[in-house]
Amino acid sequence: MKNYYKNLGVLLVLIIFVLCSAGSLLVEAKALELSLATKMGTQSPEYKAIEYFAELVEKKSQDRLKISIFGSEVLGTDETVFKGLKMGAVDIYVGSLNIAPRMFVPELDYFTPLFVYEDFAHFIRFCKSDYAKKKWEELSEKANVIMLSKEFTWRRGPFRVLCTKKPIKSIDDLKGLKLRFYPSKLELDMWESLGTSPTVIAWSETYLALKQGIVEAVTSPVTLILDTKFVEVCPYVTRVDEYPQTICFFMNKDKFQILSEGLQKALIDACTEAGTHFTNGLDAIAEEILEKAKAQYNIKFSEIDMGPFIKKSNQYYEEQKKKGTMPKEFWEVINAIELAR
Repeated sequence: MKNYYKNLGVLLVLIIFVLCSAGSLLVEAKALELSLATKMGTQSPEYKAIEYFAELVEKKSQDRLKISIFGSEVLGTDETVFKGLKMGAVDIYVGSLNIAPRMFVPELDYFTPLFVYEDFAHFIRFCKSDYAKKKWEELSEKANVIMLSKEFTWRRGPFRVLCTKKPIKSIDDLKGLKLRFYPSKLELDMWESLGTSPTVIAWSETYLALKQGIVEAVTSPVTLILDTKFVEVCPYVTRVDEYPQTICFFMNKDKFQILSEGLQKALIDACTEAGTHFTNGLDAIAEEILEKAKAQYNIKFSEIDMGPFIKKSNQYYEEQKKKGTMPKEFWEVINAIELAR
């Protein structure tokens, strides 16, 4: 009888231990928090779409994953955050496909040449091409990242604009225009060839630079002109569509690989679904933002003949080809873009 109670006691202790262990694992799983950094402001449509992604992640992971979002470059610039992503200081980075990733794969800087793509569909065909896939794989190895947005369902824009303090009626109005830009030698050179005087300024510092007169113009996806208050200072908004854009989600590879297959799938599926949802409503969002900007800041939106812009850009490419000043990797990208046409 004593042995019976002794064995029963041991059994109860084991059951309690197992239950406690299971409870600990459950708490641990529920407490797995992932940090996500983006330069988007909290009132921007993109930030709200990222919030929807975070909601889907929690739902699809059955509350075992939680995303904490840090916007407005509070964790640093794209480049700073991406370096932190490689080391695991940040778990997920959301941004463009080239601004930060090009630090590890320089060819990515050439993925958005001015006035080369026919449309967004052409751009996505290129992003999924064999050439591009090799570059994504190279980025994965060198930067220690996994691309969650590998289906490229996220569209940024849906078109790009030039916000200025004075009207832009033709390419001639670009002469001497002090333009804010990000540090891309290719695009800085190209905008300079179009007549502007570009200056590198961080995205989060652009509004102040515009207000202080350091620069007098900025290019932007149309959906971001309101929350940034760019149009408060630059009420003339001209559609330029110099290249299509997508929003990329990169995750630290080490953190991704310690997750179960189910949680990995939850992240990728949530990214794909949230991107589709955002892209499907993007035209309506753009229209609403333009209407609000007109009501709040009396902006003047215009669409001008982009033929001279395209012609001058093509001339720039031809001149560089003849001079042999562009690296061979640039022409490899251009050839791959042409193959995806």
